[in-house]
Amino acid sequence: MKSFWISAVLILLAGCSAKGLYYYPNVKLYLDPVQLGHVYETHQFPSINGENIIGLFFESTGAPKGTILFLHGNYGNLSYHFYQATFLMKHGFNVFMIDYQGYGGSEGKPTPQNTIEDGQAAVRYALWLSSANPVPLGLFGQSIGAAVGTVVAAREPQVKAVVLEAGFTTYKKIMGSVMRRGVLTWPFSFFVPSLIAPAGFEPQEFVASISPRPVLFIHGDRDKIVPVEMSRQLFERALEPKQLLIVPGAGHLECRTAMQGKYEHEIADFFAEAFLKSPTSKN
Repeated sequence: MKSFWISAVLILLAGCSAKGLYYYPNVKLYLDPVQLGHVYETHQFPSINGENIIGLFFESTGAPKGTILFLHGNYGNLSYHFYQATFLMKHGFNVFMIDYQGYGGSEGKPTPQNTIEDGQAAVRYALWLSSANPVPLGLFGQSIGAAVGTVVAAREPQVKAVVLEAGFTTYKKIMGSVMRRGVLTWPFSFFVPSLIAPAGFEPQEFVASISPRPVLFIHGDRDKIVPVEMSRQLFERALEPKQLLIVPGAGHLECRTAMQGKYEHEIADFFAEAFLKSPTSKN
């Protein structure tokens, strides 16, 4: 019996890689933005480690108030997520979004370090895109994109305002939460995350460094993927200026549906107000 449990743990450790629990990339084309009437540019640029990543740039309808870097969730690729942020165009913002390494047409493999470096490279590339007519840069991250975005914003002071939706506190805790949802993995959820969860990239350790730039946390109170308590904990660790929006009845990344048009206005107004208070960064 003892050898059975040892074997089970070894098999589980082999299967529960960071990629297998945090990242679910593919190259499938779910929906081309053109099908929704969007015009965009495709860009390719190197991440910090030299791997080429893909970005899409959507231009504002009208004079831009700023550019928003969108960091998507852990499943699929940009063609699955782009619609989550393109509403910002009609509110006067350019939108730049990337596929992390290993997603869509981007080279490399997704890891906590690589995704964060992808985000940092995207910040610098987005600033370069608007260098002829500089505008403020904001960051909007969802789910694992919120975790990535927390560290990116802390490291990149050129980011002037941050929206984090359904973000988690630590990789260890979210790994445990994911494992507890599975019948076979539940018994191991209380110790395996401590053995294999990556360290050094925990959002809760970086969130305070976003200040004095404003940050808005958004989370549905019925989120079964990332517990809403995690956004509350991040909010407590963050310094002012900060806001917390808990959406009643919303599941994971369902705040937009639950709030209907108010969701778009909350985010657009947040960025607009933040940019009015912040001088344009030139790079």
